[in-house]
Amino acid sequence: MKLQFEDQLLGEPARSDDSLARRYVRACLGGALIGNVSARMAVLDMGTHHYPLSITEGCEPEDNCYVVSPKTTYSSYAREEVKRLGRPWLTWPLQILIRGLDSCLRAARVDKVVLINNWLLSTNLYPSDMNVAEMPGITALLRQAFPDHGFGFRSINDFSNRELRQCLEALGYLSIPSRQVYMFDARAGVQAAFLKRHNTRMDATLLRHSRYEIVSGATLNDADFERIEYLYNLLYLNKYCRLNPHYSAEWMRCGQREGWLEMRALRSSEGRIDGAVGWFKTSSIISVPVVGYDTALPQRTGLYRQLTRLCLQEAAEHRLILNFSSGAATFKRLRGGQPQIEYSLIHVAHLSPGRRWVWRLLSYLLHGIGVPLMRRLKL
Repeated sequence: MKLQFEDQLLGEPARSDDSLARRYVRACLGGALIGNVSARMAVLDMGTHHYPLSITEGCEPEDNCYVVSPKTTYSSYAREEVKRLGRPWLTWPLQILIRGLDSCLRAARVDKVVLINNWLLSTNLYPSDMNVAEMPGITALLRQAFPDHGFGFRSINDFSNRELRQCLEALGYLSIPSRQVYMFDARAGVQAAFLKRHNTRMDATLLRHSRYEIVSGATLNDADFERIEYLYNLLYLNKYCRLNPHYSAEWMRCGQREGWLEMRALRSSEGRIDGAVGWFKTSSIISVPVVGYDTALPQRTGLYRQLTRLCLQEAAEHRLILNFSSGAATFKRLRGGQPQIEYSLIHVAHLSPGRRWVWRLLSYLLHGIGVPLMRRLKL
C-alpha cells in the first residue's frame, strides 16, 4: 500500500501495462483537461487496485468544481439547485440557511480535503471486488500522510455500496448526504423490468426510427470531439449550472483512447453530431458523465430520449447496473429509475474540535432537512 504523488508520476515513464487509474491521473496532471477543476492528483496503490486521489488545500478558486470541493457541493451548487425548485415558500428559508452554512464551511476549511477513488466525475464508481478489509489500512495511511486534511469517499449509495458505507461508518467516517440519484438494474438483461415501461418502449421506437446514425467513439474525429464539447456545454453549463465539470474535447478524446471513457454519438445525414453520451464502466456498473445534445433543435426531435435509450440498452446488453446520476427526476422515474440517496463518507476525527463540529453540523442538517426534502419533492 503506497501513495504516488504528481512529481513521482511525472518522473516515471508511462508503461503499456499501467492501470486505468494511473493513466487517468497522468492525463489530468496540470488540470488542463477539465477547465474548472483545481486539485493535485495522486494514485493510491493497493496492489490489486489503483485509486486516483484528489487533494485540495482550501485556497483554490471560488468556483472550483464540486467534484473536488465540498464547499461548492454544499454551498454554491446547493444555492443553484434551490433556485430551480420553483417553490418560493421554500427557496427563501433555504437560501438563508445555505448562506449561514457557507460561512461555517469556510471557517472549517472543508476544502482542505483528500478524496479517494475520485475520477473527477459527477458519479464515482467503485469496483465490485473492492475489499472493505483494506479500509482500516487506507484510513491509517491517509491520516498519517494528511494530518491536517479531512479525507474520504464520494458517490456512495446503499444500492451499490452498502457494505462499504457500513464499514466506513464503523471506522468513524461521517455520512454526509449529497443528492438523490437514479438506478436502473439491468442485471436481468433484456428481461430488466424498466425495459417494459411504457415510456421506455416509446423511446425504443423513437430510436429505432431515428434519422440519426449511431456512431461509436472509435470513429469520431477531432472536429467531432470539439462538437461534443460544445453540446455538453450547451446542456450542463449553459442550461444547468456553470459549476458542473468543464470537460474538454481533449479530455473526452483522451478517455476514448485510453479506455476510461466510451463514447456514442448521433450523427445526422449531413454529417453533424447532434447528440452524444460518454460512459464510464466497471465490471458491474455504468455511469454517464458526458451527455450533450443540441438544445436549439425542436423538443419533438427527442434527442435526450434517444440518448437515454442508448444508455439503457448498453446496460441491458452487458447486464450492468446503470447509475444515471441526478436531475430530470420525473423523466427517469417514468422509465423505471429507482431513487437512492448518495453520500460522501468523510473522516475528520483527527482534525481540530472546531473543524470536526462543522462537519458534524453539515451531516446533521443534511440528514435532518436535505434527505427528507429530496424524498418528498422527488428531486
